[in-house]
Amino acid sequence: MAVAHASATTLTSRLALSDAARKVVARSGWQKTQDALLARQCRELVARLRETCPDVVSGRPLKPGEVAGEITLGQEEFQAMLATAAGAGPTTVWNDGTNELQVELRRMAVKTTDGIVQVLIPVSCNETGAVTIEVTFATGGPGSTAGLIFAADAIPVGPPEVVEIWGEALVAQAWTAVLRAISALADVAGTDVDGSGLVPAAMSAGAGGVRLLVMARHEMERAAR
Repeated sequence: MAVAHASATTLTSRLALSDAARKVVARSGWQKTQDALLARQCRELVARLRETCPDVVSGRPLKPGEVAGEITLGQEEFQAMLATAAGAGPTTVWNDGTNELQVELRRMAVKTTDGIVQVLIPVSCNETGAVTIEVTFATGGPGSTAGLIFAADAIPVGPPEVVEIWGEALVAQAWTAVLRAISALADVAGTDVDGSGLVPAAMSAGAGGVRLLVMARHEMERAAR
């Protein structure tokens, strides 16, 4: 059954997502990752430069296709980003004209293991009461890179009364939240030579959380000049 559900992300929710992303990047040790990319013989000079002109180092724009490094997020930080990326109030009601499903987007949880990201979405309806739907994505893990390739079952794990009707929509909702979250993190991590934010290049999952590789857009994807 096709599900017609569209919601525009408000300016307030976009600002909240960007703010949450900046806080995660600040806590993740991102600046240390950037420093590690500098030549060893330059570090002393850079340290002196940062004292007087910190923006010269932190704000360095990246060339097309240049890789910046990895941002590390713990499970709790990743979960908070997903909830913010959902861009909705505490409770949302989906309606396809015949059926209704109450979806608690702000209470989405996440579990990560090696190569696996599991998004848990609390929902409820008259037939099942309150239940949790499990959407599992297979992605890269430690020692097994997969770029931004994610694989997921078309139908998530949950009661048939829910997943047979809303399964595809719930998978899409989980994927949209993941994509918005990692895109927001990359966007605030730095800029390219055109002044555009960086973009996700790869994500890997482990027992402690996820690692996000970010980079500047390739030449063919650069903002129109």
